[in-house]
Amino acid sequence: MLFRKTILLLSVVAFSFMTSCTTRYQDMLRERDERIRELSGDVARLRGENEELQRREAQARDAAATQPKREETNPTDKDELQKIVGNDGIVSYRGGRLSIGVKDSITFDSGSTALKDSSHRVLQNVATALRNSKYGGRRYYIEGHTDNDPIVKTKDKYRSNRHLSSERADAVARYLIEKGVPESSIVVVAYGQFDPAPGAKSKADNRRVEIVIGDPIK
Repeated sequence: MLFRKTILLLSVVAFSFMTSCTTRYQDMLRERDERIRELSGDVARLRGENEELQRREAQARDAAATQPKREETNPTDKDELQKIVGNDGIVSYRGGRLSIGVKDSITFDSGSTALKDSSHRVLQNVATALRNSKYGGRRYYIEGHTDNDPIVKTKDKYRSNRHLSSERADAVARYLIEKGVPESSIVVVAYGQFDPAPGAKSKADNRRVEIVIGDPIK
């Protein structure tokens, strides 16, 4: 009888131990699964952050690739170009690029977009410079500029100063094209009154067309 009770007791103890072990094992499995889920979430988050960083890096590379390059300022280039253009044009560096400024007192009558005869000499010289082997094969930006006086007398023709500056820049562009500058290399830009000349002493200094020599066309 005692033996049977002992066996029964041992069976109960063994069952309890096995049950306890099973419960502990199940708890360990749950903890493991929970930890796996946490790690999986961390991996997914880090992967997302890495993909976002790669996307931003790619955007930065693309932006850098499309950003116009700025050439080093070279006084010799400026002086050489000034000799070709002559005294009616003002050669300077703007934003690291060679720019030829021509005042509208030489190129246009007030309120007009028809080139004056006095503009032909300087624009012919500009065309010669742009066909030069040193400056040829590039992108050329023909930029129109005005003062900040509102359009009054010719408001039936021009909606705004920007519109007027666009028409004048286009007139210069068409002349250069007639003189052999490739049309595909020319970009017409209209600033109106929104890009005054550096160091301008009067409104007249802001009324101008600038021919900016850009980067080589690839």
